[in-house]
Amino acid sequence: MKSIRPDLREYEDFSLFKYLNQKNVDELDEKVFEVIFKKNDYLYEPPKVENFVYEIISGVVKLGGYSEKGEEYTYDILHTGEFFGNLMYLNGQFSEFARALIDVKVRVYDLCFFKKEIKRHPISAEWFFAYLTKRWYMAEKKLCKVNERSISDKLNFLKTIYNFKVLDSKGKEHNVYSLLTQKDKGDLIGATRQTIANALKNNQFTLDKIPG
Repeated sequence: MKSIRPDLREYEDFSLFKYLNQKNVDELDEKVFEVIFKKNDYLYEPPKVENFVYEIISGVVKLGGYSEKGEEYTYDILHTGEFFGNLMYLNGQFSEFARALIDVKVRVYDLCFFKKEIKRHPISAEWFFAYLTKRWYMAEKKLCKVNERSISDKLNFLKTIYNFKVLDSKGKEHNVYSLLTQKDKGDLIGATRQTIANALKNNQFTLDKIPG
């Protein structure tokens, strides 16, 4: 099955950290460090205000928010090579949580340092624009699928995105799709947990049927 991800091969091999290291950027060792989070640990959650940007070195992270009743919901799943965090452009309206789905190793950038270096170098700026465009594109695709009537189409859509393997911080292999709970799947495609449960109960969707 053809991937729905945008073709950004020109930037897929770009490593911001390696690029800054090659440029001998001042303060790199002081402003960037690595941290390991255990499975189910929160990297951050409201009301704590974070002044960092995170890069996933290995593992899978769930991003989400809270309903009016205070219940968690999932709106994105990120894996190795992805960046996330509060860029401080929302005037205090940022209320996201980030949680490790498996043991995760992340590279943590001081926010002011990250933003300064992204703007300072044309190559890193172009890469970051491309990266944000990719994230925006995938968010649009997910919104389109929310309106699909068929639960089959919705679940197949998730499989095209998340049916691949990643390593956790200990080097153990995991299939990303299999890490998602029924609620995660429902949140991501605009379906209830019960709807997902019924589809799985009817044996319509199993990992061995996923292409790839």
